[in-house]
Amino acid sequence: MTEPVKFYDHKDEAEIVREWDSIAPIRDRQVALHQDTSYEQVLEPWILERVDRLAATKIVDVGCGTGRLTSKLHLRSGETLGIDPSAVSIGLARVRDDTTRFEVATAEEWVRRGSDLRFDLAVANMVLMDALDLEGIVGALATLARGGVVLATIAHPAFWPIYWDYASRDGFSYLAETVVETPFRTSSKSYGLVATHVHRPLELYLSTLRRHGLTVTAFEELRGPESVDAFPYPRFIGIEASVLP
Repeated sequence: MTEPVKFYDHKDEAEIVREWDSIAPIRDRQVALHQDTSYEQVLEPWILERVDRLAATKIVDVGCGTGRLTSKLHLRSGETLGIDPSAVSIGLARVRDDTTRFEVATAEEWVRRGSDLRFDLAVANMVLMDALDLEGIVGALATLARGGVVLATIAHPAFWPIYWDYASRDGFSYLAETVVETPFRTSSKSYGLVATHVHRPLELYLSTLRRHGLTVTAFEELRGPESVDAFPYPRFIGIEASVLP
């Protein structure tokens, strides 16, 4: 990977939302045209296989983006809600799917509103590493899925920095929480925009889940769709966790 990567001590949440507002139309086309092979071949199948097994009747999709996954979740449940702080993303989701409920909100905001708080299942696909406040979003997931299950996928913190070629750069430490800005791209294409994620060591994810009453029941390292010769390490992690009542 040769694209520039930048480290920050902090970014404003509104700035990150603006990034996703810009990305949303491209992201929606990517998924619709089957251009994101990581999503299509790795992440979505991992989530849907578990959703089918869990047979949840009420699902919330946190950080749903343009709602392509949410719509598939809705076909598998009696009631599904997709929430995302990007108004552009939610607008695209509503235009395409007028039977699934979509709302502009973060998980924390939805909890503070105090409505529709209980779900059998909360899905957070590639969301936890995009949240500036890990404690806040995990606490919200625990509230939303109290007594139920959380399914989350994240970028693998041990190998994502290698994939993006910043693991050995000055200013990066695996053990330090770091805001990272990279070009927005999939495994096959770059688009001239940026996206921000937060690098966190794996133990920080696991300790935060434990602190909020989530017990990990499945933990799987997921390879990307590329060959082992192209990149030999897993790029994603899938986590299934039960939530205390």
